[in-house]
Amino acid sequence: MLVSLKEILKDCELHRYAVGSFNTPTLETLRAVIHAAEGLGVPVVLNHAENEEEVIPIEVIAPLMVEYAKNARIPVAVHIDHGETFPYLMKAVQLGFTSIMYDCSDLSYEQNAERVKQFVELVHPLGISVEAELGAMPNNMACCIKGQGKSRLSDMQQYYTKPEQAAAFAEETGVDALAISFGTVHGRYEGEPKLDLERVKRIKSLVPEGTSLVMHGGSGTGRDQTQAAISAGIRKINYFTAMDTAPAPYLAEVIKKAGGEPVHYGRLAKLAMEVMEETVREAMKVFLNQ
Repeated sequence: MLVSLKEILKDCELHRYAVGSFNTPTLETLRAVIHAAEGLGVPVVLNHAENEEEVIPIEVIAPLMVEYAKNARIPVAVHIDHGETFPYLMKAVQLGFTSIMYDCSDLSYEQNAERVKQFVELVHPLGISVEAELGAMPNNMACCIKGQGKSRLSDMQQYYTKPEQAAAFAEETGVDALAISFGTVHGRYEGEPKLDLERVKRIKSLVPEGTSLVMHGGSGTGRDQTQAAISAGIRKINYFTAMDTAPAPYLAEVIKKAGGEPVHYGRLAKLAMEVMEETVREAMKVFLNQ
């Protein structure tokens, strides 16, 4: 069932859990995420990021995402992750996305707020939910986000979202979801992450009731810290690196065992899908905060 992100977030708030938000740049990832969500009977968010255009163009993957969402037995939002350019966002609107992240976090606070507010006013009447980002999400994978290299991670506090600014931003823009920075990173973690959960609680207490908090960089935070973040107020978690990299060791083993004999891609793709589905299922169980 295709729904807006806002509709899912209302249920998350009511029952105090977080919806998983998974990038699906291939048919295998798309099927894996839908199968896992249907198996658990939980809502889910399907993502496509602007920087995934080199993997698959939005015009190709969007119709599949929307069709799978419509036919799913659970609520599904189809979401643009880290949308950066206005023409791209409008293309997503035309293709049927029910939720869009307009990421202007690399701009000044004033520019970020102004652009997001204008976009909210434009697409809210169409029933489209809007996510924004305040603070900076550091990147620990080369070319992971916005084509940047790895961020400097020695001082994580330089990236943190300021609670009072978050409250003012949410009030001014009317966003449905706000991605905040409190110690997570895009990509792999180097050692145990240290999340500033008190910052999450403070932001949650200050933002308007209709603004849900989002955690990017869900891979590698661990069960305990993830569930603590949900208890502190996180209602949407972006999760991709762990899912996308999980199949590689299994595929390498299959190819190795073949001993130089032909290996059919279709069978590798099926195995990759099964491994990703299990990885997503386990993440979803954590996100239920049970």
